[in-house]
Amino acid sequence: MKDRELSRFENSGGDRIYRIPLDIFPGMHGYAHLVITKDLLVLFDVGSGFGDSNEQLEAGLEQINVEFKENAGWDRITHILISHAHIDHYGGLHYVRERTSAPIGIHELDRRVLTNYEERLEVIEPRFRAFLLESGVPESKTEELVTLYLLHKMLFSSIEVDFSFEALGMRLNGLEFVHVPGHCSGQVVARVGDILLSADHILEQTSPHMAPESLSLNTGLEHYLASLQKVAPLTKQVRLALGGHEGPIEDPEARIEAIIAVHRERLNQILDLLDTPATIYEVSQELFPETEVYHQILAVEETAAHFEYLYSRGFVELTNLDDIEVGGDTPRKYVRRQIEESVMPALKGGSD
Repeated sequence: MKDRELSRFENSGGDRIYRIPLDIFPGMHGYAHLVITKDLLVLFDVGSGFGDSNEQLEAGLEQINVEFKENAGWDRITHILISHAHIDHYGGLHYVRERTSAPIGIHELDRRVLTNYEERLEVIEPRFRAFLLESGVPESKTEELVTLYLLHKMLFSSIEVDFSFEALGMRLNGLEFVHVPGHCSGQVVARVGDILLSADHILEQTSPHMAPESLSLNTGLEHYLASLQKVAPLTKQVRLALGGHEGPIEDPEARIEAIIAVHRERLNQILDLLDTPATIYEVSQELFPETEVYHQILAVEETAAHFEYLYSRGFVELTNLDDIEVGGDTPRKYVRRQIEESVMPALKGGSD
């Protein structure tokens, strides 16, 4: 497949960007990007470190040297930048650190994930279990999903971060960073002239995954929609966006509108399903039927992010408050509130 081949892009200023294809996890593909400017040689994301990911990163750098006659050895890399703290983007850091002393940078809101990784796992495990139970996932299924959720995460350990993007004033020579929380707390995009490295904020085909802010601060649909609006003016200054997965985005502005439309449709689907009381888990099974086990986690998180948006704006309400007040991780049941259609979510942005 062509999108699984190493590819080269050049901005109007002559800077080169190489997309290195990686098999991140079984059935999941993504990219590391190598940015070469007059003064910098930047590795933007490093893959998961799982399976063949590290070897593919190494092979990609070698191919850049041989096929494109670049001098892109490990000793030439000036900076390692992580777009956001999801393990498919930073999991290979220990492998990379053994090969280069280039400083590692990430947004402040994601730095703790890398530097205090074990602490992060201890904090998130009980929170995630409670979230699943409150969402209505059966107890037996909850333990299966918690185990699966932690499986790949156990392969990483804490690593030092050398700087934050804020400390650089959100710029590194010709690279300009924009903080776009939603998909992840510290998610950034990077503009390299007229090319945008959109990471997982904007993808070519898929609407980036959402999880509720109740699981992690500065994530969720409210933040994500606001971030789409924040980055929209930037799309007028670029001719192309390169995401962390999938193909190049030739019209980023139109892609933003398409993603907003996906969320508008999903919110209204949920409202239609809540004419009678239901849990987040029950609705997730209607929205995403017949999903594989790991994708059931993503389905519950995605559904919960949309419930959170609707609940915070008064479009749905709890029906079993008396049960919840007793305590424990009682499944929450929600129902649609009867509100005039004229005030239904328009989704023009993050805070209408």
